[in-house]
Amino acid sequence: MIKLAAFDVDGTLRDRDYLPDSTREALKKLKEHGVQLALCTGRPEFEMASLRQELGIDWAITCNGSHIGYRGQTVVGNPFPQETIRRWLAEAERSNHYLLLYGADLMYCNGADDTLFRQAQQEIGFMEPIPLDTAGDIPDMFQVIVFCTEEDEYAYTGTGDERAGYYLHRWRPWALDINPNGRHKAIGLSLLLDHLGIAPEEAAAFGDGGNDYELLQAVGTGIAMGNADDRLKGVAQRVTRSLHEDGIAYAVNEWLVKK
Repeated sequence: MIKLAAFDVDGTLRDRDYLPDSTREALKKLKEHGVQLALCTGRPEFEMASLRQELGIDWAITCNGSHIGYRGQTVVGNPFPQETIRRWLAEAERSNHYLLLYGADLMYCNGADDTLFRQAQQEIGFMEPIPLDTAGDIPDMFQVIVFCTEEDEYAYTGTGDERAGYYLHRWRPWALDINPNGRHKAIGLSLLLDHLGIAPEEAAAFGDGGNDYELLQAVGTGIAMGNADDRLKGVAQRVTRSLHEDGIAYAVNEWLVKK
């Protein structure tokens, strides 16, 4: 019996502002059958607040697993050391790179406007960040996106043991997610399941992207969306229809809660 279902957001629950009515009904059906719901996304808690409230979801695993919140309040957080953030800010200024920095309550940037950020904002949507004030203490940051090429990323990640300690997800040739201590979605979900006393085999997870690869392998029922790539489909226990073909509803009705 499934006791918790975790959902990636972009490409899984929604496509920009489009969220199928069938998905809303499927989530409602899961809750009616006693299944707890959690968002599980690379976006920050700040960007997920309105969606979480709209869908009546209490739990959000955000920042690729580095932050776990309950109704917007931090339950588990795994931030970068402040000295690491300061070093990256200095490197970004030297190299003219744009940084997005995800805190628990706000999303920050390192200053001036950037064409690559605006391109990403147009393609997948981002809320507007606020410039980070570096004069005093820097807030806890749980994920950093560096807008740079693969060749330039090593200035941030290093090349040896330091690099191995990060979870890296390059989602555009010019954009890289960095998370501390190898933290990814599967680790975040595992911590939440432990907190709730739910076994991995009693959980389901839905995803469509490269940062869902570990997630779908960490649960009893890992479900890839029909719009996912072949690599993700290859590790999923199930493959449902695409988001635009009511894939969430199809999976819920066929495999999680029988009609």
